[in-house]
Amino acid sequence: MKEISFTLLLMFALCEIASGQATQNRSAVKCADDSPERRGEEGCTILASRPLSGAITGAIYWHIDRFNSLEDAKKAAGPNSVAAEAHGGVWLMTVEGKTSDHHGGRHVALIGPLTLPAAEGYTMRVQSSLLRHGASTPIHIHSGPEVFYIVSGEQCLETQKAAHRLKAGKFFVLATDQIHRGRVQSTEMRGALALVLHDSKRPPSHDLTESDSSFLMACR
Repeated sequence: MKEISFTLLLMFALCEIASGQATQNRSAVKCADDSPERRGEEGCTILASRPLSGAITGAIYWHIDRFNSLEDAKKAAGPNSVAAEAHGGVWLMTVEGKTSDHHGGRHVALIGPLTLPAAEGYTMRVQSSLLRHGASTPIHIHSGPEVFYIVSGEQCLETQKAAHRLKAGKFFVLATDQIHRGRVQSTEMRGALALVLHDSKRPPSHDLTESDSSFLMACR
């Protein structure tokens, strides 16, 4: 009986190790213009990438509002807005000053103020991602602040200073050039919206090597 119990424990341990190795060996999910996320599969989609319109005066925020239809969201969109369907809803995401005007939609989040790097001009890149358990982003930095809003599920955001567990309805702002990685540890798929407001003369992101993971704090 003891030999059988020991064999079962050994088999369980080997399965756990194999599962962990498989997770570690998965390729990091990178963003693309038309990823499988658009079809409800794992991926990260760049919904829009365009120069920020107008001069920046005063504090700037990321506003997220929800609409009943994509047509209504598009009608309400301004030059610094992105209307899109994602994660079972319709969203209008706008970069602007602090305001109580929700453009005819239902207010979801006001995130900021955002601290921008010194630059002649800025580009807004809006993304939608859907990641499974065990998935991660590359270890990377951005040439401007990045804002996450978690729509569903949960993820760990690993940074140099701390690891942050972000659940549905929560948001986080990453500073310019801060090393980080997103990792999904929950069994439920994690859906998120994100904004990178970056220096137009620099690439929006830059991937680092796996050796840079030693700088990151992990969720426990």
